[in-house]
Amino acid sequence: MRFSLCFSLIFFLSLVNIWSQEDYEYLGVIQLNDSSFISYKIAFNEENGLLRGYSVTDMGGSHETKSFISGYYEAENDKIDFYESGILYTKSPYTRDDFCYVHFEGQLKKLDDRQGIEGDFKGLYNNGETCIDGSINLLNFRKVLKKAKKLDRKIDRTVLVSKEKRDKINLVRDLDSLNMNIVRKNETLNIFTSNDTVELVLFDAGKEDNDRISLYVNDEVLWEDYAAMRSERSERIPLESEATAIKIVALNNGTIGENTIKFHIILEETVVESLTNLKAGEEATFIIRKK
Repeated sequence: MRFSLCFSLIFFLSLVNIWSQEDYEYLGVIQLNDSSFISYKIAFNEENGLLRGYSVTDMGGSHETKSFISGYYEAENDKIDFYESGILYTKSPYTRDDFCYVHFEGQLKKLDDRQGIEGDFKGLYNNGETCIDGSINLLNFRKVLKKAKKLDRKIDRTVLVSKEKRDKINLVRDLDSLNMNIVRKNETLNIFTSNDTVELVLFDAGKEDNDRISLYVNDEVLWEDYAAMRSERSERIPLESEATAIKIVALNNGTIGENTIKFHIILEETVVESLTNLKAGEEATFIIRKK
């Protein structure tokens, strides 16, 4: 887990006192002992008290990292424990020993939309050594979403703000954008897998507007001057070395805004969904790293 400051989540926390395919999802911030804040989300399924899911640190930031989490929930003791173990992807420069994993033990009366998760956590490296500690403050996404919808309705009805400004304010849309794994100009998304191949699927993320790209695998052209469409195009890519680089180069701006392409990187264990948002001539890279 690499840390960076995220003011947008602090803003949402102040608004709601501050979602999912998993059964439960919590959104908020972690505060480090040096007083810095980082956006943080956990999502998990619960079965017979066992928790399995993932966390996302620095959502939408330059160090966004998605890790696997495991833990347990004891309803009779109002206790929840979880810890991060292993990384699915990260935008941080890749060094295994750099990552600090959250280990949390706290109280939670009930897994529902009225209860939040808060308390202190310990940060540990892979070898068990201490890295950095702090505290967690999370709310159930359903509660956050209800508050955001309510605030959006109030803003829409107010006469104190111009219509032009009201149209630009949409908290529900902003929350949704935090869930998007966007890879921007010159960013690299490192993805970790034990697979021997991955399937790459891409399509235009919005209305077709002639977004054109060239796609390279280890600097060799795979698709040249390809116009993305709403219909999917896929390619199975062998992983013949420890690191396989997939580079996307935007050849133009679409007729509607920037060049935006949705990618699904399909692994045996999961699917990494990502969105590139580039201007003409800009590039972004996925590096598939074998464990």
